[in-house]
Amino acid sequence: MDLQERAFALVRHLYDENIIKMDDLDQLKNKTYEEIVLLLRQKLQETYPHTKLKRTMKSVHFANGFPDERLKRVAFILTDEVEQYLTFNKFLDHDTSVEFFNNKITSAGFVINPTSLVEVAFESLCICKGRKM
Repeated sequence: MDLQERAFALVRHLYDENIIKMDDLDQLKNKTYEEIVLLLRQKLQETYPHTKLKRTMKSVHFANGFPDERLKRVAFILTDEVEQYLTFNKFLDHDTSVEFFNNKITSAGFVINPTSLVEVAFESLCICKGRKM
């Protein structure tokens, strides 16, 4: 699965869990992973306008050394903004998400590189659960 597919899978999961609303999910299939993440951030901002995000310490972020600036930007948005929207609105347990991420990247056979780390960041957000209607 590539990053575009992972980004789409995250948005689809958030939609299926009634965390965000999207008029036409299929339109995202023509967008890049970066465009999808930027749209997701916008949707979360619109849906949860009272969520106050905390500034995070970027000096210790796993993406600091990424040579690809787009990939670095997406990693920061996923872990510093999207994750906070999901956590502060009680859709995701931060500790569980971090544990999932850490277990995945330390598992046997996992190849650590910028792309695989961002793929796991997408996956770690897909464990969130919406409120049942």
